[in-house]
Amino acid sequence: MNFSKIEILGLRGFSEKQELDLGIPNENIGSGLTVITGPNNSGKSTIYEAFRAISQNSTPSFTEGRRNKNAGDKVEITISNNNGEKLLLKTTSSGGSETDFESQGLERNNVKFYTLPSRRTFSPFFHKGENDRSGFIDQSQLPAVRGSDYNHFSYRLFTIQKNQKTFNEIISKVLGHIPNWKIDQNDNGQYYLKFNFNGSYHNSDGSGEGLLSIFTIIDALYDSKEDDLIFIDEPELSLHPSVQRKLLDLFLDYSRKRQIVISTHSPYFISWSSVQNGGKIVRTVREQNGTKIFLLKEETVKKISPSVSNLNNPHILGLDAREIFFLDDKILLVEGQEDVIFLKRILEIKNKSMNGTFYGWGVGGSTNTSKVLEMLKDLGFSKIAVILDNNMKVLKDSLKSQFPDYFFVTIPTDDIREKKKTKPKPAVEGLIDFEGKILNKKYDSEFEIILKDINSYLT
Repeated sequence: MNFSKIEILGLRGFSEKQELDLGIPNENIGSGLTVITGPNNSGKSTIYEAFRAISQNSTPSFTEGRRNKNAGDKVEITISNNNGEKLLLKTTSSGGSETDFESQGLERNNVKFYTLPSRRTFSPFFHKGENDRSGFIDQSQLPAVRGSDYNHFSYRLFTIQKNQKTFNEIISKVLGHIPNWKIDQNDNGQYYLKFNFNGSYHNSDGSGEGLLSIFTIIDALYDSKEDDLIFIDEPELSLHPSVQRKLLDLFLDYSRKRQIVISTHSPYFISWSSVQNGGKIVRTVREQNGTKIFLLKEETVKKISPSVSNLNNPHILGLDAREIFFLDDKILLVEGQEDVIFLKRILEIKNKSMNGTFYGWGVGGSTNTSKVLEMLKDLGFSKIAVILDNNMKVLKDSLKSQFPDYFFVTIPTDDIREKKKTKPKPAVEGLIDFEGKILNKKYDSEFEIILKDINSYLT
């Protein structure tokens, strides 16, 4: 059994019901991976809280600060499986903190998610105790205060130690080596996690948050079973980019047969292979009337898929382009990398600025513009300014008809910088000379108007 979606109403910023579709594992790499992106304070961690609340063993309480007044001062969370069965968690009365579960074919004992919060620090000294995976999930509760320490994880350490060989094999895939660790006890009777770094010993308090974070993440994976659902909030925290890349590879492998949901600020966790195989990318946006969830549609994925393997323009959906998922809005779309470089150079010379952020290194040619716009539209971007060369006026009119809410403009020349005459191509005028040093004063006033119009639209 897999879970198809979760619906959220009334929790924090969710003043209107929103639904999140989940990747369904089909044994292809990354098929069960769902990646939640979006700017700060847009609702990503609230989605984590919804998964935590509906899968815990006892009925949670939703404090006054967690309930959205515009949603009737009540909370409703519904999880659905791929058979159409549902489990509903809702407050018993408007304006109250207490809740009830309501089964609509899906029983509570079948909704057991391993959820890992973004704050994964725990007390360096702890008492002896042991928790298997099921018991740990049952005892995990939605904390009254967001950001509470992850202290009950210490009871998992004794279980991990019993399965150290399996655990170490998996953690080495991310770290590139097996850390030398064990549980020890001090003379006061307290236990602690001890690391040996080339003969230098540290407890968990002195070993660094990155290593401890990896410990908790691997714990969420190493003893999981097929069809499990695992939610990890901000896996990138305190991790070097090289470790993030390896961790993504682990997620992609595990999500062949498991559902893994992550909320992240890191472009290193965006995988186009996953999306092509059925994984999901969603983006949360905080609008005036509350949090909205936007999903990259399957038909859009089919359109942009050829760009993934574009050997001539690998940057179209590359790392710089993936950073777009984490921006608030106000995107500048241009044809290619020269446009990004020399538009910035022109603005620098003129001591001016544009009120937007360039999409990567351009879309890899004007013919890709509609595909990228389709993707950004799916993900809820409302302010996009598209800058095309003068010889693309026909394309501009076509795109404007297809995307009426976005802004389109052509520069007054057929290229951003001049092109010298080469056989058999003639010379081409540009807004700046070939070296990128001298502006073409002939088009200065026209460019000033374009700049003013773009900034007015993006403001």
